[in-house]
Amino acid sequence: MKIFTDSKRCSDKACFVPTKTIFYWYIAVLLIFVGSISSCKEKEEPKYDVYENHNISACGVNDPLHNIKWLKEYCGNIKEKKNFLSAHIHLYSIIDKDDYVFCISIDHSDFDDSPFRYTAQYTNCTGDLIINVNSGVPILPDKLEEFLKDKELVTEIFHFVKQKK
Repeated sequence: MKIFTDSKRCSDKACFVPTKTIFYWYIAVLLIFVGSISSCKEKEEPKYDVYENHNISACGVNDPLHNIKWLKEYCGNIKEKKNFLSAHIHLYSIIDKDDYVFCISIDHSDFDDSPFRYTAQYTNCTGDLIINVNSGVPILPDKLEEFLKDKELVTEIFHFVKQKK
């Protein structure tokens, strides 16, 4: 490789670049090439920890996660969208009654598309909303306390939690 220069070290207006310099240029080009290829990797989709409790009876059915249509669709939607940090569904029984309430809580803190950081919805067996709790929208603590007074936590039946990297 000849490089034209005015340097006094070169004769005939051309000199040879030392092999060591060429080696360093090849290394620099190689590092730039490898760096550009590695930065083009597709963004890895986050992984989620999934828990489903199918060994429970509530709302007159065995396995409410599978046999209550709205709940099954809701859980499927949660798994498909993945636009939150965590989602949990807890089952509460109403004391002295053969009735149940689902608490669906979602933490949106990793995502900017939700106006709320945390939401909790209490629904009955048919999926009707009974009470809604959102961070940023104050609910009177005594109202929630009054609502939960005759409820007893049975178990968590579902969670879908984003794993830390």
